[in-house]
Amino acid sequence: MVLPVLQDTQITSAVPTAESAAPRPPRRWRRRILTGLLILYFLFGAVILVLRYGVLPDIERWRAPIAQQAAAALGVPVSIASIEADWSGLRPRLHLKDVVLRDSEGEPALVLPQVDATLAWSSLLKLKPYFHRLEVVAPELHIARNEAGLLSVAGLPVTASGEDDGEALHWLMAQRQIVIRQATVVWRDALRQAPPLRLADVNFRLVKGFGKHSVGLTMAPEGPLAERVDVRVDLREFDERAPTAWTGRVFASVTRASLDSLHAWVDVPAALTGFGNARVWIDLLEGQPTQATADLALRDARAQLGEALPALSLNRLGGRISVKRSAAEMALSTQHLALETRDGVVVDPTDLRVSRGGAAASQVTQFEVNQLDLAALSALAVHLPLDEAMRERLAGLAPTGRFTQVALQWTGDAAAPAAWQVSADFDGVGMQSRDSLPGLAGVSGHIAGSEATGRFLLDSKAMALDLPAVFEAPLGFDTLFAEGGWQRREGAMRIALDKAHFANADADGEASGYYEPVVDGPGVIDLQARLSEADGTSVWRYMPKVVNLDTRQWLRDSITAGRGHDVRLRLQGDLADFPYREGGGIFLITGKISRAKLDYASAWPKIEAIEGGLRFEGARMEITASQGRIFGVRLGKVKVVLPDLDVPDEVITITGVANGGTQDFLRFVGDSPVRERIDGFTDDMRAEGDGSLDLKLVLPLRHVVDTEVVGRYRFKDNTLTVVPGLAPIIEAAGTVNFTASELSIPQASGQLFGKPMTLSAATLADRGVRFDASGAAQLSAVSAAYPLPVWPHLSGETPWTAQITVRGRQADVVVETPLTGVSSSLPSPFNKSATEPWPTRVTLQMPPDSPVKLSANLADRMSVQVAIPRGKNAAPVSGGVGIGAPAPASERGVLVAIEQAHVDVDAWRMALSAASASASGASSLPLARVKLNTPRLSVSGLDLTGVAAEARQSDDGWRVTLKAREAAGVVDWLQAGEGSVHARFSHVLLGKGAEDAAEAVDFKPPESLPALDVVVERFGLRGLELGRLDVQAFNRGGLWHLNRLTLGSPDGVLAGSGLWWPQAPVKTELDFTLESPDVGALLKRLGYADAVQGGRATLGGKVAWQGAPTDVDVASMTGVLKLSAEEGQFRKLEPGVGRLLGVLSLQSLPRRITLDFRDVFSEGFAFDSISGSIDVDQGVLRTDPLDIRGPAAKVQMRGSASVPNETQDLHVTVQPTLSETVAVGAALGAVNPVAGVVTYLVQKALKDPLEKVFAFEYDITGTWTEPVVTKTSSAPPKSGAGSQ
Repeated sequence: MVLPVLQDTQITSAVPTAESAAPRPPRRWRRRILTGLLILYFLFGAVILVLRYGVLPDIERWRAPIAQQAAAALGVPVSIASIEADWSGLRPRLHLKDVVLRDSEGEPALVLPQVDATLAWSSLLKLKPYFHRLEVVAPELHIARNEAGLLSVAGLPVTASGEDDGEALHWLMAQRQIVIRQATVVWRDALRQAPPLRLADVNFRLVKGFGKHSVGLTMAPEGPLAERVDVRVDLREFDERAPTAWTGRVFASVTRASLDSLHAWVDVPAALTGFGNARVWIDLLEGQPTQATADLALRDARAQLGEALPALSLNRLGGRISVKRSAAEMALSTQHLALETRDGVVVDPTDLRVSRGGAAASQVTQFEVNQLDLAALSALAVHLPLDEAMRERLAGLAPTGRFTQVALQWTGDAAAPAAWQVSADFDGVGMQSRDSLPGLAGVSGHIAGSEATGRFLLDSKAMALDLPAVFEAPLGFDTLFAEGGWQRREGAMRIALDKAHFANADADGEASGYYEPVVDGPGVIDLQARLSEADGTSVWRYMPKVVNLDTRQWLRDSITAGRGHDVRLRLQGDLADFPYREGGGIFLITGKISRAKLDYASAWPKIEAIEGGLRFEGARMEITASQGRIFGVRLGKVKVVLPDLDVPDEVITITGVANGGTQDFLRFVGDSPVRERIDGFTDDMRAEGDGSLDLKLVLPLRHVVDTEVVGRYRFKDNTLTVVPGLAPIIEAAGTVNFTASELSIPQASGQLFGKPMTLSAATLADRGVRFDASGAAQLSAVSAAYPLPVWPHLSGETPWTAQITVRGRQADVVVETPLTGVSSSLPSPFNKSATEPWPTRVTLQMPPDSPVKLSANLADRMSVQVAIPRGKNAAPVSGGVGIGAPAPASERGVLVAIEQAHVDVDAWRMALSAASASASGASSLPLARVKLNTPRLSVSGLDLTGVAAEARQSDDGWRVTLKAREAAGVVDWLQAGEGSVHARFSHVLLGKGAEDAAEAVDFKPPESLPALDVVVERFGLRGLELGRLDVQAFNRGGLWHLNRLTLGSPDGVLAGSGLWWPQAPVKTELDFTLESPDVGALLKRLGYADAVQGGRATLGGKVAWQGAPTDVDVASMTGVLKLSAEEGQFRKLEPGVGRLLGVLSLQSLPRRITLDFRDVFSEGFAFDSISGSIDVDQGVLRTDPLDIRGPAAKVQMRGSASVPNETQDLHVTVQPTLSETVAVGAALGAVNPVAGVVTYLVQKALKDPLEKVFAFEYDITGTWTEPVVTKTSSAPPKSGAGSQ
C-alpha cells in the first residue's frame, strides 16, 4: 500500500457505512419526538444568539478564564497575549496570539505565535474544551536529554508515565482535528554529546474519524541527514490506556537520507552507512506486527555484519523486502531485490519466497526464487554472519552459474529430509571439487524429480567435469547433450544415461549406459562409447586412476600428436576389479591412428607421422604402425608393445626398419643417449644422401637410462662434412655401427679436393671419436672450397694427411703437406716452383663455445697465429700474421708484421685485383695494426726509400704514421658517414716520374669523397716545390663541398672553392683565383723558366665539368675565365714548351711572315697590359677580343683554342705604335721640336692613322706545336676624319 504525500486537507475521517433503518415508532411517540426536537432547536438557537451577540463580541473578557482552562488541561501555567473570535460556519472560532507556556519557575518554556481553535459543541455537554479544529502555526519546540538521560520538552521535565498521561492522551485523541504547521523542533542530546538536530518545516495533523484515527507527520531535517521525512498512522482499534495494544498500519518514508549523519544521534545497527530512500509499511494487530514491507533504494552503502567479518561495501541496493507472520506459517519474500558491491559483485533483480509451516518432523519448507547467481552469493557469503564451517565450505566449492525458476520443497530436517521435490533450470553452473563432491563448470540444463525418481536434461557448452577420485585431470567438453534419470528400487540407486553426445578438442562421440554407486567401493558400471574423432595427445586424460600413475604419465608424455578414428570403448563390470586381468569384466579400446607422434622416451628421438592401429585390452597396450618417420627417415614394420599397464616395472619394446637421409640419421644419434657416450661429435657433422637403418629399442619406463639399443646404418654416394669449416667428402660410402655406448666406422671412402681419400673412425676409450684420413688435393678444388685472391696464382696438386679428434663438441684437426707439385706466381716472397718443397703444417683447435685457434707455418716465409670466434654475435678474429717476421700476438684484431727488402705494392695490387672476382666470397681480416719496415717501397710507380710505416685502428677509424725520405706525416681516417681525412705532412715531395706514374695507374672515378682537412707544409711535384697546400672539404645534403683550396708560395697563390654532385649526372664546379706578383718567377717555379719576364697577373673564373674533382674532364668543361696582366714581357719560347702560353707570346708570327718588326717579336714581346674574358665550352676557349697592349704594338685576338685537341682558330690584329715613334723621334731629333709636338697631337686627334696604315691581320690555325699563320690583309685607313 502506497500512501500519498500528506497535505493539510488530505487526511480525512473515513465515512462509516450507513446502518439499516430502525422500526417506525408509533404515532404518539412521534409527536413527542417532534416536540422535543422543536424545543432543542429553539434552545440551540438561543445559545447561538447568546454567543454571537453576548459572548463573542466581548471575548476579551474571557481571555483569562480560557487561559485557566488551558493551564488546567496541560498542567503548566498558560498566558494568552490577545484573543479574538469569529465564526467558522455554525461553530465559534478563537484566534489566540502569543500563547506562552511557563515552567515551574515561571519562565517561558513554549511560545505559540498563533493558535486558531474552532470549538466543538460537545464541549457544552462534556464541560471541557473540545475542539472541532485546533491549529498551531510556526511554533518552535526544544526537546533535550541531559547527561543523566532525563528528557525535557520546551524546558519542562518529562516524568515517568502515570494516570495523567492517559488523561492527556484521551483528551488529545478526542479532538476532531489537530493541525500544526511550519513548526521547528530542535533536539539536543547531552547524553550522546551529539550536535543539535534541527527539524524544520514540521507539519502534524491528527484527524478523528468514525471508529479510527489518522495521523500524519512531515518534516525536513536541516543538514545532510535527510531531505524529507513522512510518517502516517491509521489506527482502527486503540485504547488510550494501552497504546501497545493498538491495531492499524504505520507508514514511514525517508527521502535522500544520509545514514552516515544519523550515527551522531542513533545507534545504527551493523554500522550501516550510505545514502538513499526508504519506505516502510508495518501492520499491527493488538500491538504485534503481522506484516512488514520495506522499499529500499540505497547507494554507497557500507555495513559490517559481524566484528570479525569484512565490511560489505555496496554501490547500490534496491528492491522490496517483506516479512509475514501468521499462526499457520512464517514467510519471507523479496521483489526485484538487486545490489552491486564495490568489488564488482552484482545480484540481478531477485524475486524470492521462503516459507515454513507445520511442526517438528512434519514441518514443510518451501523455497522459490526466480534466479540465483551462485558466484555472487558465494562472494557475499564472506560478509554474512554464517557458520564458519559453512563459509569455508562455500569458499572451497566456489560455486558459479545461475539457477532460474527454482522450486524446492522438503519435509523435516534439510540435512536429512524425509521427502523432497525439486524443479529448476540451470545455466553455467559450476563448483570446485571438494571432499567427495565432483567439480563442475558450465553445466546447463533442467532437473525435475523427487527422492524416488526423476529426470535430467543436460545441454551444456564449455562444460568441465572434475572427478579427482576417478580421473587425473578435469574433463572438458565444448558441447554436451545428455538425457537420463534416476530411480531408487529396493534401496538401490541407479543413474541411467539414456543417450549422450559430446564434443571437445579431444574427441567427438556418443555414449550410453548406467552407473550404480556402491557404499564400500567405486561402483558398478556398464558403459559403451564411440568416438568418431579423437586427439591422441589426450588419451591419458580418459585413463581412470586404477591405471597406475607411471603408465598414465607415459601416455601423457609420449603421445604428443595424432588423431584417432572410429575409437570404441567398452567398460563393463565392478570398477574394483579393473582392468580385469582375471576376467569378470570388460575393458577394451580399439581405434585407428593417423599422423601420430610418439615420444616414447625423453632422451630418444620422436617417431612421427605414424599410421596404424591402437589397442588397449585389459592391461596390454599395443601400437602397430605400417609407416612412420624419425626426422626424415622413413620407418616401416614398427611395433610398440607395453605388455602390462599396471606392473611395477613397465617395459616398452620398439622395433622397426628405417630408410632416409643420412643427415636425419645423424640427428637421430645426436638426440639419443648415444650422443653422450661419443661426446656429441655428430652435432656439427653435415651429410647429404640416403641410407638404411635397422633398430631395436628396449626401454624400461622407470629407468630410461638403462635403455638397450642395437643399430646399423649403411650409406652410399653421400656428401659428408665431418667438421664445420672443412671441405666436404663427396661420394662417401661406408657402414656405421652403434649401440647405446659406442660408435664406429670400420672403413669409409670418398673424394676430397678432387682426389680419392680414405677414412676410418672409432670411439676412444676416454670418450670421443678419432678420424684418420689421407689423400691428395688439387689446388683448383681447394680454391673452390676456400675462395681467396691468391688461388689464381697457384696451381698443381699435393699429397696430405689429416687426423681429426672429436671430444664432445671440441675438434682438433692437424693437416700436413709438403706442397710438392704446387707452383706459385705470386710476387716475392711467395714465388715458388712445383719441385721446391715447402713443408706446411696447419693446426685447428675447435673447443665448444670458444674461438677456433688456427696455427700455420708456410716453410720459413710466413707464420700465422689467430683465434676465430664463432656464433652470430662473435667477436672479431684476433691474432697475428708475420711475413718475414714472427707472427705477433694480439687479443684484439689481427696484427700484421712485414719485414722485406723490397715491397712492391703495385705488383701485389695487380695480382690480387686480377683474382678479385674469384675471391668475392672471401672475408677480409679485421686488421687492428699493420707494421711495415722496408728499405724500398714501390707504390703507384713511385719509390719511397727508408720506409717505416704503421697503421693503427681506433674505435672510429685508422691512424697512419709515415716516415720516408720523400714524405713524412700523420693521417687520421674517420669512418663515420662518407669518411673524413685529417692529415698533417711536413713534406710531400714527389719525384719527376710522378705524373707518368699517375697516368700509368688505372684510375676509377670515386663514387664518394671523404671530408678533407689536409695541410702539407712543403708540397712538391716532379721535382718542383709548389709551396704550402691546404685543402678543406665536407659532405652535407648529398653534396661534397670544397670549402677551401689553397696552394701558395711567394711567387703566387692559387685559391678556390667548389661543389661536387656525386649523384648522376655527376658534376663538379670550381671557383678559383690565381694571383701572382711576379709572373716570370711563378712560371719559373712551375718549370717554365724564361717564359715571361716580370709582370703581375690575375687569372680567375668559374668552371664546371662532368666528373669528380679528382677527374678533371677538360672535354666537358664549361665556364668563364678572366685574365688581367701588366708590365711584363714574353720571352722567346718554343711552342711545344708553353703550349697555350706560346699562342699569347706571338713569336710564331715572324716565323711565318716577313715584316719590318722582326726585332720586336722574335726576342720577346713586352706588354703593358693584357685583359680579356675567355668563355669555356666543352673544353674550347673563346675570346672576343683579348687585348694585348705594349710599347711596340697593340694586339687583338679573336677566336678559339681547343684544349682537348690542342688546336687554335685565332684572328690576330697587330697594330704597331708608329705614330708616337715618329712624333717623339722628330722632337728628340731637334729637326723641329715644335713640329714634333704638333705631329704627335695631330696623330692622336686623327686616331693614329699612321698606325692603322701599318696594321696587319693574321689567321692562326693548326696545332699548338705546329701553328699555321696566314696573313689575311693590311688595314688601310678608312675614309673620314682619319684619312684626311
